Amino acid sequence: MIHIYRSLKSGKTFPTRRKCFHKSFIRQIQNPKKDKSSVKNDASQKKVSATDLVNALQHKSKLRLTHNEIKNLDKDFEASQPRKGSKNYISDLNKNVLSPKIQKAIEEEEVRKRQSKDKQGTEQEEKQNSKDAPIDTADRQDLKAKTNQKVMGSFSSATDGTKPNKFRKSYNIPDVSKGIANKRKRLEDSSNVAHKEELVITEDLKQVQKFDSSKVARLGHNLDRVLFSPGVHFLQDPRTRIYNFPPFLKNIIKVDEFNFDSIEKFVSASKDTELLRIASETGKKFYSSTSSLTSSLMQFYMLLNNYIHKSEDRFPFPRFSMTFEKSASSVIIEPKGMNEKTGEHIYSIESDKSADTEILLSAMGHCLETLLTTDEEEFRKYTMAYKNETKEDKADNEKPNNIYNYAKYGSFLMRSQLDCFDERLPGNGTFDLKTRAVCTIRNDSKNPNMENDTYQIWKLKGRYESFEREYNDLIKTGALLKYAFQARIGQMDGIYVAYHNLNSFFGFQYLPLSEIDNVFYNQSKLELSRHIGAKRLEDLADDLPSYVADTQFKMSLDIWDRLIRTVISDLEANPNYKRSAFRLVFKTFRRPGSFRRRMKVSAVPLSKEQVSQLQEFSRSFKTSFREDISINERSKNLDEHREKLNEFNYKTSISDIGVLSYYIDVEQYFGSSNLPAKSLHPYPKSKTQPWKIAFSIHRLTEGPDSYLSMLNASTSLLSLRYKDESSEVTGKDFQSTGNTFSRRRVTPTSDVYKVYSAIGKARSDVWSEKDSSPIIYEPRT
Repeated sequence: MIHIYRSLKSGKTFPTRRKCFHKSFIRQIQNPKKDKSSVKNDASQKKVSATDLVNALQHKSKLRLTHNEIKNLDKDFEASQPRKGSKNYISDLNKNVLSPKIQKAIEEEEVRKRQSKDKQGTEQEEKQNSKDAPIDTADRQDLKAKTNQKVMGSFSSATDGTKPNKFRKSYNIPDVSKGIANKRKRLEDSSNVAHKEELVITEDLKQVQKFDSSKVARLGHNLDRVLFSPGVHFLQDPRTRIYNFPPFLKNIIKVDEFNFDSIEKFVSASKDTELLRIASETGKKFYSSTSSLTSSLMQFYMLLNNYIHKSEDRFPFPRFSMTFEKSASSVIIEPKGMNEKTGEHIYSIESDKSADTEILLSAMGHCLETLLTTDEEEFRKYTMAYKNETKEDKADNEKPNNIYNYAKYGSFLMRSQLDCFDERLPGNGTFDLKTRAVCTIRNDSKNPNMENDTYQIWKLKGRYESFEREYNDLIKTGALLKYAFQARIGQMDGIYVAYHNLNSFFGFQYLPLSEIDNVFYNQSKLELSRHIGAKRLEDLADDLPSYVADTQFKMSLDIWDRLIRTVISDLEANPNYKRSAFRLVFKTFRRPGSFRRRMKVSAVPLSKEQVSQLQEFSRSFKTSFREDISINERSKNLDEHREKLNEFNYKTSISDIGVLSYYIDVEQYFGSSNLPAKSLHPYPKSKTQPWKIAFSIHRLTEGPDSYLSMLNASTSLLSLRYKDESSEVTGKDFQSTGNTFSRRRVTPTSDVYKVYSAIGKARSDVWSEKDSSPIIYEPRT
């Protein structure tokens, strides 16, 4: 615009395509004195004078509002506010437009909403009202006045003594971040700090008593070779069909043929009197089994590492599944006795089994572990045929006892069942034995002939039919992380994984605990930097991931200890709930307005009857794989199980004390700095760097919604697996951008599995000729 003005002032012509410059406008620019008087005489046309236009182009003029514009400004501000329609008008409109049935439905819905709102607690209602309440009339008028003042002041000259800006006008834009900060402050004010502490780990996980290694099972069938040879080992070479291990492992026993009475039953922590005795002798306040601790420890992993799947430098492994990320952990904590030395009550921690169902895979796990640790002749004693055909003596009928390792840390005593032992392994020589079913069996729950699945694993890498697929699924589902916690609690060396399809084994793999730690606790950015400048082999810190894993494990137990003590203290503040059992539900999620995670915790008191009902809840419904019922009938039973459990969960939230709610925040400090680490995923540079954690437990005042929501995430999985899988697809519909709009056919996941199962069956038929005369590998001498 300035260039246009200079061109016209100097008398030069200015070409333009559009007739945007009128001749009179050009004369006003070139002869400002002549047109100035004509504009004053003709005020009705409200033309801009040449002098004002020239000054405006030179940024010297000050545009001012007239009195009429100031009056209309206030009206325009009020008109811009949203107005609610008249209730009578809306009512008449509904009567004229809507049918009587719809009108009745609307009225019933309004009545239901009012009744639901009245049932909410007074505190919850006050909090919600204070959060959602609109600005009152006085504040609205004050805001309007300040807005008008700022708008009018921006067009007037500066009166505060500051030098005005000649080139542009500045407007005061409200700071949105202040509103967010005030909202966060209100949320923080609704809670109070129940416990705050800084932790520096100085204690080690210690073994309570030595176990008898001679009573722990050993691997059979020459499978111990895998312990000292990294990688996956095929049962049978897919190319030459030569067996690397005995062909006996080719055919797995059917579940109906195995005598489950011949093995020791699992004893839950709450019913283990020996565990209670050891806890009393060692002065521990809480005791539990490995299976009851792992789900909770996985939530602490998400919290302490601030898990974000997009941070590939810190989490380069395959992303956790949505089921794993959304699931909450639920445990039942129950007083079991008193320590005579300290006078403190002792509590058992047991996993919540209310949403469990007995599936074939869990039952076959015990059968397959026995098969892998006994030779072919000895295994016959565990079959139903042997039980029916022979008369067993007392010695033969004696069941092998479960052997446990007891470890202690802080206030916790932890029990781990020992599966296998090999004296050549580091540490106490123990390792955990896991049998892993193929992806088709784990995902195709509608298949009634699960034991006859013919899906094959015959290659190392690939999306299907490969060990790579099964290993990635181990990570995605959280199973490998759970295995790591079980091995760490039991002070084991690693995990032995046997891959199968319930019909045959395919391969075996040993994963040392250090290798699993390298998956979940490594920091790829520091992979190279921590090796630079190292003068000794010990300085390379190759075991830094294991150090981080071990430290965070202890941190998790310490925070958990303070949390349970806080809940017990809050419960005992009410005389009706002294020494009461309670259910503890917790889950991590992202903090509001932040990329950091926070742990949300809910606790409800339980009576002894409610504890018993919860732990036996699943047995009230015919959902077990042992039930001879159809898929549709089992699906209906699971739906009933879910609905009844949701009702029971709601009843547990109704009590004099209600639901106790908390949240936990953590900050980590490294070195001598007094400031918390700014990194999204705090990580030590070395094992010698000082490392401490500061955590705070905050009480929250809220209703049962959060508690029930976390539990519903688990109960919804009961019947989800039996729903119609037609909506589950391997891709998305799309249209090409070319001239021909073709659509790609999307295949349901269940159909993909069926195709590969059929391929496996055909491949097995082709291999049958070579398999008829099995050849076992033997080293040449």
